[in-house]
Order: sequence, then structure tokens, then C-alpha cells
Amino acid sequence: MYPAALRAGTLALRQQGRSRLDQIRAGDTIFAYLSGSQVIAGQFEAVGAPFEDTTALAPGRHLPHRLRVRPVAVLPSELWISKDSFVPTLRVLDDYTNLPPETRFRRVVQQVIHPLDAVDGLVLEFLIQSRLGTDPEALMEVVEAVREARRQPDADLRFDAGTSRPPVAAEPPGEYAGFDRALELARCIDAIESRGFVYEPWQIAAYVTAMRTKPFVLLAGVTGVGKSRLPVLVEEATGGASTLIPVRPDWTDPAETLGYTDLKGRFRPGAVLEAARRAAESLEQHHTLVLDEMNLARPEHYLAEVLSRMEWRAPTAEGYESPPLLTETLAPQDAAWQAVRLAPSLGIVGTVNVDESAHAFSRKVLDRAFVLEIEPRQLDAWVVDPMLEPIVSDVAWPAHAWTPRALRLGELVTLSAADRSAIDAVLDALADMNAILAPIGLGVGYRTRDEVALFVLHALEVSDAFVSRAEDSVDPLDLAMAMKVLPRIDGVRASTRRAVEALLIWAGPADEETHPMDVVELWMDLGRPAAFPDARFPRTAARLARIIEVADEDGVTSFWA
Repeated sequence: MYPAALRAGTLALRQQGRSRLDQIRAGDTIFAYLSGSQVIAGQFEAVGAPFEDTTALAPGRHLPHRLRVRPVAVLPSELWISKDSFVPTLRVLDDYTNLPPETRFRRVVQQVIHPLDAVDGLVLEFLIQSRLGTDPEALMEVVEAVREARRQPDADLRFDAGTSRPPVAAEPPGEYAGFDRALELARCIDAIESRGFVYEPWQIAAYVTAMRTKPFVLLAGVTGVGKSRLPVLVEEATGGASTLIPVRPDWTDPAETLGYTDLKGRFRPGAVLEAARRAAESLEQHHTLVLDEMNLARPEHYLAEVLSRMEWRAPTAEGYESPPLLTETLAPQDAAWQAVRLAPSLGIVGTVNVDESAHAFSRKVLDRAFVLEIEPRQLDAWVVDPMLEPIVSDVAWPAHAWTPRALRLGELVTLSAADRSAIDAVLDALADMNAILAPIGLGVGYRTRDEVALFVLHALEVSDAFVSRAEDSVDPLDLAMAMKVLPRIDGVRASTRRAVEALLIWAGPADEETHPMDVVELWMDLGRPAAFPDARFPRTAARLARIIEVADEDGVTSFWA
């Protein structure tokens, strides 16, 4: 049952545990005791309120009372902590002083869930971390915390995640509060420009904003437009680090990304797992992993586990962190890899070549990413001003500069009037799009809604950067819809074509009586601009016109055709 719970990220209990389950709050720490083996097997953090679900986690096991958890430390079976190692140290047994020690512990276990005081929690955490080979200095910090708790017997002794892993605060920490995001992004754009690389300011702003909103961005375009260079340049300009890994066509499973155990029983970590570990070891610096030519293989095959873990990120003191990337049990000498997560300071970028040699993306991948197109609109912009000295920024962005305000709209703590107005505009636009796309199975989900809204809120903080090289303003909501909604359009049915035409009339410069092909022809007569003049959403409308134009040629109504 325990392996099934690990895979689901959910603890499940029978009826007798429900009353105790209701006492748990998000952020509480839970130590998993396996009564059959009489061992401590791991440490978890509650990430939500208890709920009911009759779906079986394991065949023949009816465990309806559920609690969503984030693994903090999962011990391989070889490192499980036997009951005899910790029972003599537990203060919770003092609640039953009139009973023999073994009977006391059985009384605690029979309650399925039992609250621990601060000392008990720290003792168990120390045992777990020592089994995992945690740095000795970190272990000594836990020891000191135990001693301090014992010196304050009358303090609040409820042990929860706040004891050692506080969630992200609603306000940024002091060293981040003085960071001028708008000014530093302008400096980043200037630094890239001074080195002779040609990007639209809004493209850099959209990339940075998307990466902050969701640490998974796809950069699409023809070969040689600077897709793989952009994330590297941004990290260089902001004091971060980057790693570029070419994707090979023979990547058919997670062996190259997460790793595998060889014939000698030794674990060989994959490229993504190694990058995640480096980021976790340097949380003060932002890291970007660039998967170059990502669609030469199928990402849903070699990156599925990573994308799933990304959706289960939870708050920590440093930002949002995923559960452990690996679920299988490794040998004791490789156990450290089993605790590696997607760190708050790590972003993943995939470059996408739009040609016939590459694989199409699945809905699972597109729903989890921002897709930013990089187009060479100014091929004549090659002369570098000889009087312009390359700019080297002397301000390294703190890792918290990449932390989103929230992962979901419902988690936002404070909202200004401008925030609420922006959210209302997002919801109105997505409701209109959903009314058109839902009947053909391409409706907008909650994930897309929240990420579009958060992108727009984040863009408000750097609004001056959302301009073209000609100083024309670019609407972040327009960009967000083009990045999150349009890439999912793909089909050969007539209904898909009609939906795209309806979207074009909605987003374009015409009224409902105008024929969609007249709008497409107008766009073509204007020279196929990236932004449709006088349209409600200029870039969304221009991209829809392009989709229809290509559909007329090959019969496929697709963003990627």
C-alpha cells in the first residue's frame, strides 16, 4: 500500500483515522510509520485539506479518507528506521505512563494518526536525515533545535512544517524587497542588445515573465533564430547559470533524463536529475536547463515524470519545490539521488524547430508550457553600433526574483484594484474563447486560466518592457493567449476550422458579419504582420490568420502546421 501512496502523492486511511485526519492542516509534517514492518519509512508534508475518494489506490483496499502530501524525505527500504531505534526516545509515550512501554506505543499506533510534540518531531527528522547522509552541519542544526525545544517545555509543542521548512511568505524577504524588477529587466534587455543579439524587447520580457509564472517554456521557430541562445543570454545578464543538452531521437523513456540502474546495480543519473541537483545545491542562483531541439523525440515519453512532478510543486522557504523526481527505490549508496526535486531555482526550456523532421507535441506537454515563438522579423538588423560598449550587469538577480506570486489564482494573498481589473479582463477573454473551443474538445481548463492570469499579473510589474523595437506597446494578455491557448489548436475536422474562423472574427478588427476569409486576405495584403492592426488582440488575430492560410494549403488546421 505504501508504494501506491508514494506514486499518488496521497496518504489514505480507513474509517478509524478520519477524526485525527481532520486535525491536520496544510504545512503539517507527517512521519510515515508502517505498522506491518514496524518502521519509519519517510517524512511528508500535508499540502491541503483532507478529502474523500473511494477510488482504490491498491487492488482490494478500501481507504476512502485521503490527504494530499508532498514527500520531504523518502527512505529506501534498506534505510527504514526500526521501531526499536526511536520508541525509547519518544515523549508522546508519556501520555500513557501507567502502561508498559510496548503497550504505550501500541496505543499510539492504534489511533492511526497521533500528534507529536516538537522534540519528538525533531528527533525523527534527525534520524531520517542521518540515514540519508545529510550534511553533518545541517544535522547539528537539528540537534540544536532539539536541545532548544527541551529547554522550553511549556512552549507550543505541536510539530509542523513550520519547525524546519516554513512555507513561502506572502511578502518577499528583506534582501529581495529592494530589488527593482522593472529596472533590472530593462538592464537585461540592454545587455543582450549591446552584445549584438537582436530580439524584440517584448520577447525577452515575455520569456522572463513566462519563466517566472511556470518554469517550463517552449521556444518555437525556424532554425537559427536564437531560440537556444535566448535563455543562455538571459542567465548571463542576470547572474544565473545555464546548461544546454541536445535531445536525441532515440530518447524513448526517462533513462536519459532521470537515470537508470545499470547491470551492476549502480544508478546512473540522467541529465535532468543532475541539473536539478545542481540547482538544489545553489538555491541563491537561478539555473536554466535548455533541452535543445526538444521535439526530435517525444517529450511525453522521456519527460513525463518531470512534467507530472512540476504540477505538484508546493511552497518552501526558498520558493516552490516539487516532490522527489524518482519513485523507485535505489541502493543505499545511491539514496541521495532519490531525494532530488525540481528546485525553486530551476527552470526548463525546450527549443522547438517547426519543420517536418520533428514530432508533434501532445496535449499533456502543451497544457503545461508557455509557447513563445521567435521570428526573424528584422533580418537587416546586423550592424552593431561601434560606440556602444557591451553592457555587463553588476546586479545578480536573487533567486526569489523568479518566484511567482502564486501557483493558482486562489492562492493569491493580496490584490490591488489594478490586479483585480487585470484578472477580470483575463477571465472575460478566456470565457469567450472557451465558448468557441469547448464544443470541439479544446476548452480552456483551470490550469490555463490560472497561468494566463498570473502571467498578466507578473507582466504588470514590468509593463514598460512589453514594447517592440519601434516602441509600440504589446498587450501581455494578447501574448498570453497566443502562448497558452493557440498552441493547442490542431485538427483536420471542419469543426476545428470553423472554430478558428470564429476566433479570428472575435479577436480581429472585423465585426461578426465579416467573412473570415476577408479578414485573412486583409492580413495578407498588409504583408502578413505579426500584429494585426486595429484588432482587439493583434498578435492572437495575426496568428489565427496564419493558421487559416496554411489550412487552405494543406488541409490541416493547426498551430504547428
